[in-house]
Amino acid sequence: MIHDLTTFAALKERMSFLQTRQKLLAQNIANADTPGYRPKDIKQLGIDPASRGSDAARRMMTVTGQATTVAATNPRHIQPTSGGTAIEDRGASYETRPSGNAVDLENEMLKVSQNQIDFQTAANIYQRGLSTLKIALGRKA
Repeated sequence: MIHDLTTFAALKERMSFLQTRQKLLAQNIANADTPGYRPKDIKQLGIDPASRGSDAARRMMTVTGQATTVAATNPRHIQPTSGGTAIEDRGASYETRPSGNAVDLENEMLKVSQNQIDFQTAANIYQRGLSTLKIALGRKA
């Protein structure tokens, strides 16, 4: 019932995205001393709201450790310009150590902090929405 409501579905999707991003950022930090490791991050894909609940949209948002590509399944679709991967290798934009490792711990910790703030914000909005529904149903919040 609750997941049929658009706001709750969007918040659930946002929290799932942030949870996946947290895992990738944690992997980056854990591999800060691994020779040749390049940090990874996940891009949030802009999905048309009309197709948000479709299986194709869910597949594009799912990350399994491999890059998820965007495919044109209809001739009228706009073609992706750069492969459209959901996970991007961010190592090129940062300094690389002689060992080949490109993890910048300060930058990763900043991203973890912002990710935590974003998740907490989404969780608070979700909780307030539940409280509002309870009040509307005549129950105490």
